[in-house]
Amino acid sequence: MSIPTMICSHVSVLKEYLSKFMTNLEAKPNGQLMYSFTDGLVLNVYETTGKVVFQGTAPGGGIANQIAAMINQINAPVPQA
Repeated sequence: MSIPTMICSHVSVLKEYLSKFMTNLEAKPNGQLMYSFTDGLVLNVYETTGKVVFQGTAPGGGIANQIAAMINQINAPVPQA
């Protein structure tokens, strides 16, 4: 099952995380970054809106699930002391 489109509240943190994977990165118009992974996942990240779209042949695979979990961690509110 593929992962639905998500919103990442801190795209710069996500980009740093994605830089650790072996990917092919293409910068597209309008702030779109297209990451292609070895398992067939294609991840489109929109810098201006934070939208993250999971596509390709593995939009619900292991790498996609790891990225979705990271986005959930990035978006989690920081507890106040």
